[in-house]
Amino acid sequence: MVSFIHMADVHLDAPLISLSAVYEQRQYDFRQTMQRVRDLVIAKQADFWLIAGDLLEYYGGTRTTALFLQELFASVEPAVVCIAPGNHDPWMAGSFYLTLEWPANVIIFTPEWGVYEFPEKSCVIYGWGFPHAHVHDSPLADFPGKLPDYRHHIMLLHGSVQTGAEPEHHPYAPLPLAALVQTEMDYVALGHIHKPIQYNHPARGGVFAAYPGTPEGLTAKETGERSVLYGQLSDSGELRLEPIPVQTRQIRRLELELGGVETTEKLIQLVEEQLREHSPADLLYVQLTGERAAHLNPPLELLYERCKSFFYIHFEDHTWPDVDEEQFIAEGSLLGRWLRRLRALEADSEDRRKREIAQLARREALKRIGGNLR
Repeated sequence: MVSFIHMADVHLDAPLISLSAVYEQRQYDFRQTMQRVRDLVIAKQADFWLIAGDLLEYYGGTRTTALFLQELFASVEPAVVCIAPGNHDPWMAGSFYLTLEWPANVIIFTPEWGVYEFPEKSCVIYGWGFPHAHVHDSPLADFPGKLPDYRHHIMLLHGSVQTGAEPEHHPYAPLPLAALVQTEMDYVALGHIHKPIQYNHPARGGVFAAYPGTPEGLTAKETGERSVLYGQLSDSGELRLEPIPVQTRQIRRLELELGGVETTEKLIQLVEEQLREHSPADLLYVQLTGERAAHLNPPLELLYERCKSFFYIHFEDHTWPDVDEEQFIAEGSLLGRWLRRLRALEADSEDRRKREIAQLARREALKRIGGNLR
């Protein structure tokens, strides 16, 4: 049997511009998450620690963090650490991958396909790394093929799997799913996409390739538990994958409907009641929404002051006032003509994005109107 921990897209030392007020603590969180994964590799006695790219930022990554990784990887020996550089940590001049001396148990793949044999496990690890930040051709075109006489075959890659559906991300290092299947791997450990995705083999069934997602949330979209994958390949070739949460903090999104709220005091009460269900240690993104009393403009600065106990909290006001839109349009005022035009754009546009923009603009117009009512 062969076992592994698969992770990707840590983005150590990423700028995290929106979190500048808690930047250093957040970077410490990411390093704690890496230590938690290290402990998991040791506890599971995993044979391989697979890291599918975007580990340490090429631009902005610090020597201090690189030395932290150097010590961390040495501590899991005899487990082998395999790294496939991605578009944020490419194998290029000046990279810590080239300028530091890494422990003997660390394999860093280069833009030339690497093939590493482990006869004692009857296993081969194949991998490829980005030569620079932008790769638009598939690295699979140059894959040398799998070696004979080995039981287990694992590939490590950073790139965009293409299934024929419209891609959600720019296709960096495109990986056609059919081409991945043709490599005849038992498992393809992927990186680049920040949400967990698994791909079933079209012929033999069962998962044969996966993205683990980020192990620690980077943006407001990466909510909830963040995991790595613990994998086991049996001697018969059966793959078992288990997601294991490792995050230091969770990112949470909360939507608060303000319908019926008439005063600032009632608004504060509503917010504080809703936030009691959430850990102050997490990162909260709170969206105020719905139709509100026209005379009430949510006082965001006051809400921030009341919520200082939270590690990080961000409020967004997406509410609109309960004004009589039809009346304003009928009156023919400048604001009324603006509302009529935006309503027409929203109704007539066949483009979803343009409709959403018109809708947001109409709500902004209503906010301006509501702000002038007494």
